This record gives sequence, structure tokens and C-alpha cells, in this order.
Amino acid sequence: MQYFYRSLGLFSTLLLFAAGCTSPFWATDNELFLRLPGTERRSDQVEGVLRPWERIERIAEKGEEGAKAPPEEKKILAFQLIKEYNRSQDPLVRRASIRSLGKITETAHIEPALETLLSALKEENLGNRIAAAEALGAYGSRVKSEDLTEVRQSILTVFAEAYRAQPFLSDAGSDKENNERKDFRLALLHSAPQLGDSARMIDFLAEAMQDEPLDDGALRLAAMSAMSKVTRKNYGADYRLWSDYVAYRRGKRSDPPKEISGLRSALNLNDSALLK
Repeated sequence: MQYFYRSLGLFSTLLLFAAGCTSPFWATDNELFLRLPGTERRSDQVEGVLRPWERIERIAEKGEEGAKAPPEEKKILAFQLIKEYNRSQDPLVRRASIRSLGKITETAHIEPALETLLSALKEENLGNRIAAAEALGAYGSRVKSEDLTEVRQSILTVFAEAYRAQPFLSDAGSDKENNERKDFRLALLHSAPQLGDSARMIDFLAEAMQDEPLDDGALRLAAMSAMSKVTRKNYGADYRLWSDYVAYRRGKRSDPPKEISGLRSALNLNDSALLK
């Protein structure tokens, strides 16, 4: 009897472990067992055909390999990832391709990869759009050290267009969609500073700082934080001071406003009243 309980305990542990796994560990055709976590249908396994999690693992490996590879090999791996992205309908496989492309393009300018990442900003899947925004921010950070101003500006233009295309909806029952739109727009604002300071960047962030109906202050705060990273100025969460600074950058004010102290900045960032 003691042996039975020990076996039962071991079996239960394996099931709990399987529940946290990303891939099945047990192949069976028994309908009862197929209800357990960590199982898959044995008859669904096709020799020579990679299952989704195996493809994701391979894709991630290509990203790691491509980040360290010489230029020509980077291009080869990037084209393989682009092909993987285009042929797959699985959002997780596509997301893995986006992230791996992002790792490769952190150290190389590859035009087809840039086009793929820009197109991914229009995907229906929120996670993939966010992954594309993050990858494009890293791309912009890479090309910032080279004479590729037009590339950074083209990324920023698409960021601004994508941001405007995701306004909040006032329709009843739109909470879920509005939350997704906010998450995507926040991802754009968090990634934008890597594209560097420019007049177009100031315009983009100034627009995002505007008080928008249904926003809880998160977008405005994120826009001011991005503005601080881009300009290296400290106006905390004081919208009036940031507005004065934008006016200065646009030539409508002779001098920039005085920056605030570190203590006041810390207090401002935690005072939601200052966001209004």
C-alpha cells in the first residue's frame, strides 16, 4: 500500500509539472488521458514536421545566433525568419519571428526585415503588435549611430500613424478593446525614445500628451516620460512646463522653462492630480 501511495504521489507531481510546461511530454490516443495537461494525440505527430513549440524554439535559436553572426549570415537568417513569419498563421510563431528579427536588427540594418516589422504593427494580435513596436525601437537605436536618419524618421512616422489609428472608443462594452488599444499605444511611447531627438519626435510626443477622453492619465504620463528620455530635460509630470518646452522647441518661446528639482520630479510622478 505504501508503494501505491508513493507511485500516486510521483504521478501527481509529473502532472503538475506538465501543467506548467509549454510543450506536451506525453503522446497518447486514449481519449481519457488526452484530457490531462501535458498530453497530445500520438496520431497527430507527423515525422519530419515540426510542431508549433518546436518551431518557436528553432526561431528563438536563430535570433540568438543571428545577433552574434557576421553581416552576411545575419541577412540569411533574417530572410529565413521573414519567410517563417509570412507562412505561419500561428500568432505565437509569428511573435517569435518578430522578436528574433528584432534581435538580429539590433546590430544590422536589413531593409526587408524593417519592412516586415513595420507591417507587423498592423497585426490583429495585440502581443505581436507590441513585440513589433519593441523590435522597431531597438532597430532605431541601432541605426542611430549610423547615417540612417531617414530610417529612424520612417519608423517614427509609422509609429505616429499607428498611434492615431488606435483612439479610444466611446461605445458601450468597449472596455476590453480600449484596454488593448491603450497597451499598444503605451508600447509605442515606451519604444519611441530609442529613435532619437527630432522635431518630428517632439510633435509626436506633444500630440500624445494632449488630454484625451477616456484616458486615465497613463498615456500622458508615458508621453512625458518619453519626452524626458529624448530631450534629457526634467519637468517631471508637470504638463504646463512640458507644454512650455514644446513651445520653445517650436520657436514660439525664446527660452526653455526652468527644470525642476529631483525631489519635486519624484513627487510629481506620483501625483496623478498633476496629470490633469
